[in-house]
Amino acid sequence: MELTLNVRRRGGGALEPGLQAYQIEVTPETSVFDALVKAREEQDGSLAFRGNCSVGFCGDCTLMVNGKQVVSCLVTVGKVQKDNEIRIEPIKYATVTKDVMHDVNQFLWDKANSLSAGIVSNSTAAATEEELRPVRTAMRCTMCGLCDDGCTVIDVNTEFKGPAALTRIFRYVFDPRDTRHVERAVEVGEINGIWDCVHCWEASEHCPVGIDPTHRIMELRDRSVRLGVKSGRGNRSAARHYDAFERSVEKSGWLDERALAIQSSGGLIRGGLKMLPTGLKALRRGKATLMPHPKRPGAAQIAKLFERYRQVTGTRH
Repeated sequence: MELTLNVRRRGGGALEPGLQAYQIEVTPETSVFDALVKAREEQDGSLAFRGNCSVGFCGDCTLMVNGKQVVSCLVTVGKVQKDNEIRIEPIKYATVTKDVMHDVNQFLWDKANSLSAGIVSNSTAAATEEELRPVRTAMRCTMCGLCDDGCTVIDVNTEFKGPAALTRIFRYVFDPRDTRHVERAVEVGEINGIWDCVHCWEASEHCPVGIDPTHRIMELRDRSVRLGVKSGRGNRSAARHYDAFERSVEKSGWLDERALAIQSSGGLIRGGLKMLPTGLKALRRGKATLMPHPKRPGAAQIAKLFERYRQVTGTRH
């Protein structure tokens, strides 16, 4: 089939930014990545893009193809072409170095490498296959970056560690042979870590290999709390939020959102002052009330559930 690749060009000295068309002859089963290689080898050696293994293992060739983020070596031109044309652009959050080639260190690896990696073994613990199954699932990540590119938190905060880096650290927090679980939980609990995820599940929707990064982040949260780590040392608002949520539900059977906002923001005085403008707006619009927060029917039974949980787990309020 005759195919037109419309490739976003930028950088490279005198080259004018914009789409540049390449007409190539390929079969429908040709991958988008191989089509780019063909255009570069046969027509324009200056065309720049990332890629390595060509079989979906390295994750390097992530691109925007017809407006959708894909691992380009895993997608055939026959499936994505529209009227025998394909538009190829760089992914949206990464810094472009040239054409559709992005700075993978800035986009992914600097964040991933900022978290402690590597097993610190006690040399005696034996890991079962069942214990290692979730670890092996996380290890399938190729760091293609599709989960980060779909992340709604990175939409507004590019400093967020992102699902790719947090999935990478998951393997160490859940490996029974490691001896630094608590330290790692503190590390991922800092600002821009696991507690900044809004669990929109976009990361899981974008993952091409079914790792389910959003679920991995939720499991990191659960494991952190079980380890007694409710936040990082520099992120006390996460712990305050967790404790305020628990106190509210235990006391009244349901969530007191006013108290949650105030206590999460620093307590009655500091948090109250910080939330005062928002509270006044909510009052004016009928979204809040000054009436005391009432108890729900069955609140006493809910409180007993909390007490029973503490007895079983040995945890304290």
